[in-house]
Formats: sequence, structure tokens, C-alpha cells
Amino acid sequence: MANCYLCGAANATKRRDTILKTSFTNHNMARCPDSDYLCERCAWVIPLRCAYFNPAKGTYVKLFSRGWSWLLSAHESYPKFGKLIEGLPEVTELPTRAKIREWLVNPPEPPFTIAIAESGQKHILPWAREAQSRDCFPVQFELDSLWVQRSQWLDLLQAFEQLMGMGFSKTEIVSGEYRPDRLMPVLSSYQQWDNIVQAWRGTRLLDLASYVATTTHD
Repeated sequence: MANCYLCGAANATKRRDTILKTSFTNHNMARCPDSDYLCERCAWVIPLRCAYFNPAKGTYVKLFSRGWSWLLSAHESYPKFGKLIEGLPEVTELPTRAKIREWLVNPPEPPFTIAIAESGQKHILPWAREAQSRDCFPVQFELDSLWVQRSQWLDLLQAFEQLMGMGFSKTEIVSGEYRPDRLMPVLSSYQQWDNIVQAWRGTRLLDLASYVATTTHD
């Protein structure tokens, strides 16, 4: 049995030339570039189009699978799929940043998969790896495959959110360039948290913390 052209899985059976169109732009990401086959998951998700009820418009719109994140496990998965709407499967409960944060802080029992669409413009699920541990697990963040050490990650996220709670913007925290008028009132207390963030500046893990960080969680 052939390996999947995109993800490298060993159960590929679908001809890739019937699924990947000339407009597909991520051939450089293929894990088995010599293969002519796709696995079931990649063959399903690449052309996937769904009907999504847009509350702002009060009607269903066509949504492409490359626009959303994925949270997958044996007991709970997002998004969810429902009935057919004008020939398209309905997609509901798209993963919110709050839900993604919840999974990153308290992952489900393995195996699970976390794939986060940062731009909403690219396919990401084909490259997402399945996690086998809650303490150290892979996260597909756009086209970057990250490994998250949970204890380390929790320290970073806590520090990021503590700095947000002091009034700093995400841009200030990521860059380390704090506005003086925000810095002076907390000069004696911000440093312990900034020291933690400083170690991760310039990394995608800090970008991930910025993506999900909030001061409104419970």
C-alpha cells in the first residue's frame, strides 16, 4: 500500500491527480513527493466544501475547509457536521480561540489532534500529527509543526496573560517594546513575567500564545 503524498500516512489509495487541482499551492509541503496517492483523510479534506449558517447574514454560505481549525479526539471533535444543505454537508461549531486555548491548556485523553488555522487561507489538517501524550504533544499551527511541552507552555501562557492583565497589548508583549506610560505603573512587578516571555521571543510558540491568550477566561 502506498504512502500518502501529502501527510505520509501508509494507507493511501486515492489518486492524487484526481483531487489536487493545479491551483493547489502547497506541493512543497508534501511528505512523500514521489507518491501518486492520497490517504482517505487528505482526499476528503482538500476538496471539502460545506454549508455554514452565517448569523450576520442570516443565511447559509459556502465555506471551504482550508478556512478553519480542527480539534479532533475520540470523544469530542470540532467542527461538527450535520445535515445536507443544498447538496453540501452542514458544518457547525467551528473551533473558537477560546476552545483552542482550552484544549492547549487541558488536552483530552490521547489520541487527539490540534490543527490551528492562523490565516484562514491554507489547508493545515493534512500535516497535523496525532498526539499520544498530554504532557508533550504536536500542534499544527498554520504550516508550522510545533511540539508543546505542557508544563513549559502553561508557564509561558500564564506570563503572557499576566502581562495582558497589566494593560500591555499583545504586540508589546511579543516585541518586548512596552509603552512607557503602561510600563511605569507596573515597573516593579512586570519583570518576573517578561523574563519568561523573553526566552521565547522570535519563536512560533510565542506566536501561538499570542493567538490564544485572553484575560477573560475563567
